[in-house]
Amino acid sequence: MIEYKIESKDNLLIKKIVKLAKDSSYRNELGLAVIYGNHLVMEAIKYNILDSLVVLESSINKYREIFDKIHTTTPNILDKINLLDSDTDIVGVIKIASSKNVPKLYADKDYILLENVQDPGNLGTIMRVAKASGINSICLSKKCVDVYNPKVLRASQGLQFGLDIFTNTDFIDFIKHYSGTIIATTPHTTQSVYSLDLTKPIAWVFGNEGVGISSEILDKINIQAKIPMNGDVESLNIAMAATICVFEMARQRLC
Repeated sequence: MIEYKIESKDNLLIKKIVKLAKDSSYRNELGLAVIYGNHLVMEAIKYNILDSLVVLESSINKYREIFDKIHTTTPNILDKINLLDSDTDIVGVIKIASSKNVPKLYADKDYILLENVQDPGNLGTIMRVAKASGINSICLSKKCVDVYNPKVLRASQGLQFGLDIFTNTDFIDFIKHYSGTIIATTPHTTQSVYSLDLTKPIAWVFGNEGVGISSEILDKINIQAKIPMNGDVESLNIAMAATICVFEMARQRLC
């Protein structure tokens, strides 16, 4: 292992990490993103996407064997590059895939389509839910939060590294060509998600946290379903709603 010590906040790598954590266009320009914490670093190593590491100098013995080149630094400098609200002694830079557009010939498999989802925690959680339920393909509209936002990465806990994630998806084109069942989730319907046959390939469509699925998209989807709820609750957090829907699908397929 080669060890480099960083002793200044003006170090070029430190400045680069701070900008990568804040700026999605810079991430896309360099093809790099920032991850925080041991778990994400180990996931990045598993998928062979780790580019560099910065480790608290007092923790070097914990990480000495995991990567061939490690930068060590002081708590003060590590705090400068840790933009999340949690303590960590390790920060990584990962290589990211170029933006992918979903293929025109949509495979006969399950998808989750997310229109204009803005909250990083929601997106990251939905990625974890997708992987846990057996869905490996996620399509994002152009205005969704960046998948390599540090908060998205934290919420996904690295599971997104094993997903097919398609950005800038043309939902109208997808709806036109997809050969499976497309289900729009909306409270403005009487049909319950529990009444549907979810055993065949499905594309689930979830909308923005505030306004839901746009009318332009919703009007083109024949099957619309809601999650029945008691009391005065009108809707659920999008990540929670996605969890209920896709695990009802998984439950039906296990029966």
